[in-house]
Amino acid sequence: MSKQRSALATVFYLVAALLLLLVALPAASEAQTGRITGMVTDSANTPLAGTQVTIVGTRLGALTGDDGRFTIGGVQAGTHQVRAQHLGQLARTVADVVVQPGQETHLDFTMNRAPLRLGGVVVSASRRAEKVTDAPATITRIDAAQIANTVGNSFAPALKEVKGLDFIQVGVTAVAVNARGFNSAFNNRMLMMEDNRIAVLPENGLPVGAFTATPKVDLGSIEVLVGPGSALYGPDASNGVITLQSKDPRAFPGTTVEVSGGSRDFRDVQFRQAGVVADRWGYKITGEYEAANDFQNRNIYAPIVANGPASPELGADWKTDVARGSGALVYYFPSAGRLELSGGASKSNGIGLTSVGRNQLVDWQYRNVQLKFSNPNWFGQVYHTQSLSGDTYQLNGFSQNRLRFPTVSDDSVRHISDFPSNGQLSAAELQNTFAVHSLNNMRLTYGAQLRRDVVSSHRQWLTDRKTGEDISINQKGVYAQVDAPLTSWLRGIVAGRLDKHDYYDAQFSPKAGILVTPAPDQTIRLTFNRAFKSPTILQTSFFFPDFAPLVGVFGNRNGYIIKNAAGATVRTIDPIVPETNDTWELGYKGVIRDRMFVDVTGYHSNFDKFMSPLVVIANPLTAAAAGGPTFAFDAKTGDKLTGSTGGLQIPLTYFNVGRATIYGTDMGLRFLVTPTVAMSGTVSLQKLDKVTRKATDPLEATAFNSPTSKVNAGMEFAEIGSDKLSGGFTLRYVNGYSFLSGVNNGRIPTFNTFDFSLGYKIPQVGARINLSVQNLLACRGGVTTPNGWIAAGRRSNYKSDPDCGFGLKHMEMINMPSIGTLAFLGVRWER
Repeated sequence: MSKQRSALATVFYLVAALLLLLVALPAASEAQTGRITGMVTDSANTPLAGTQVTIVGTRLGALTGDDGRFTIGGVQAGTHQVRAQHLGQLARTVADVVVQPGQETHLDFTMNRAPLRLGGVVVSASRRAEKVTDAPATITRIDAAQIANTVGNSFAPALKEVKGLDFIQVGVTAVAVNARGFNSAFNNRMLMMEDNRIAVLPENGLPVGAFTATPKVDLGSIEVLVGPGSALYGPDASNGVITLQSKDPRAFPGTTVEVSGGSRDFRDVQFRQAGVVADRWGYKITGEYEAANDFQNRNIYAPIVANGPASPELGADWKTDVARGSGALVYYFPSAGRLELSGGASKSNGIGLTSVGRNQLVDWQYRNVQLKFSNPNWFGQVYHTQSLSGDTYQLNGFSQNRLRFPTVSDDSVRHISDFPSNGQLSAAELQNTFAVHSLNNMRLTYGAQLRRDVVSSHRQWLTDRKTGEDISINQKGVYAQVDAPLTSWLRGIVAGRLDKHDYYDAQFSPKAGILVTPAPDQTIRLTFNRAFKSPTILQTSFFFPDFAPLVGVFGNRNGYIIKNAAGATVRTIDPIVPETNDTWELGYKGVIRDRMFVDVTGYHSNFDKFMSPLVVIANPLTAAAAGGPTFAFDAKTGDKLTGSTGGLQIPLTYFNVGRATIYGTDMGLRFLVTPTVAMSGTVSLQKLDKVTRKATDPLEATAFNSPTSKVNAGMEFAEIGSDKLSGGFTLRYVNGYSFLSGVNNGRIPTFNTFDFSLGYKIPQVGARINLSVQNLLACRGGVTTPNGWIAAGRRSNYKSDPDCGFGLKHMEMINMPSIGTLAFLGVRWER
């Protein structure tokens, strides 16, 4: 492995050296170049911010500012074609644009709306705006119009069609996502971003997900980057990045109200009011309340003592609801910059899956406040987020403790079964991007981030219980990317990021790539990325003696020494460190004859130092004939792991294990049958090639937990019949697979589903009616049910029972309810 990494590093540095050499080349004479400036507006004469304006056949281009204006410098004297592209607008090309040496040529564009689109502009791949065909990664963008066509806050089903994404529906409104394998019930391998903020719960490392404070009516776009993203995003972007961007008040002014209802007593009401005052001050305020009675099942948990009775799940409340809202005040500078102060909050109730059972979420709160500045070259921000667990408690703990303490009140049992937390994340970032016109518009993007997490378990289940002080962790990161056009058809990319965490050594995440553009809007790319996954605070700072009778849970910051009864060392466990992911990708993206968009990527990934789940590392109760008893000691302090009163303890912890290699391909195609009718499809194939682990390492640590194949196919139509009718359908196939994550052990059966949606505009009242039906028709390859009771190592029963039908339920997550048909009807008013 060390030789392989050395070879990868050599490739990276060779590409970097090549690009630096090109940067050092003498600049062409500025006297032979000129500039093209202008403005881009839509058919209503409104400035179109974020429009990509390029000179055809070159790498020169610019992005319009908030006022719709652009400037392209370093243009060679002569006659050119200039092209403008914007999401939701028909691309426009102007020929015979003459540029004189040392002079400025003025050129304006008026764009016409396109009901359906092929390509567009994305931001996530390079942390700056670029055409999707130029992006050096597999990336999918879902824009505001697509989100608006959904009902309630159910924009998440649009993620079903994202290339390479594992979409797992676990409830009426709850979903989970993953990419490229190694999923889990407590998955944190995909980084979530909201309006450039890191959207992570510091106390457990999970993405914010449904706790977001942004209602659907305020979502401007969702971008999904599949594959490693650490070179620009740092920790936790091992398998990909999901970015939510809210709407700008100037680009989306007015009033929006949406009311919807449907299956399982689903009801949702949300609103947004936004506008601009005195042409300089923008504002918006949003709010939403959503509730439903979720699908249900009942788990039975393992006995709390050997040969004792099982613990039926008690007190589960399947009513889910969330209240959320946000607001922002924006100042627009005359020079196209903007300064924004924003904030939001949410409060949620429901049920969530964990690796040891399920949590009853009771008044879980999430809050954020952010100040950010941006202009075409600079971006800076400071922000603070906070998550509060409220009265959340473990359903499995409550059920088991109810048997342990039969004379104690239910409220007291809930209290001893809870995991109180207060997780706060404070961060600051500064980023600059600029183009060197004399080097064929070479672009450099660089930045720095500071992050500080402060977490409290109220002295109950993290190391603040032992120290009496909140846990504080600092992280620092610097990054840079050079995007260097070598010729009009060849460009090189090199990027790198250095991150330093208080708990472990600095991590370097390089990225390098070569991109070939044989024709406009068509790119072949070869890239290398290294990403890493940081240990969460659970893996470093768990400290919960007597988590269960004679069982304790401990983090692994210092490592452990395992000794036998005679005091001899029988095993050593190193401190947990980040796991890494080295990935090669070969891909093609292109728009063919303005009718078809193709995106195909093959990848090969090597994972190293997997982080294990909770594993028993010693057992003082094991009989001598079975190799015991054994005891665990902190490798740094020498302290013996015991119960809270000094008694015997069976300790569980996390550590690094294993290496694995996977390969696969993600393919996507979108074809415009007419300007208003499109067909699309995606295919993803992946395989776990090989796994290397010690005989004593847990199998679960490198469990693939993902389908080897999945297929989506659908059709979409927009503005049919006097521009009033729109809709579409999606067929989805997911191959069955084995799943192992803590107590969740079984097989996810193969399933197929059929979804469709219809929308109808009523222009006279400014309204739109949306109908959405999910899982109308389903096929399943079998049925999975718990095997008596749930415990680590016990596998659920699986019965091959192929069946198809309307309203048929199917399972997408072990030990969660099967999902049936969901129908929603909503009305949206916009002024």
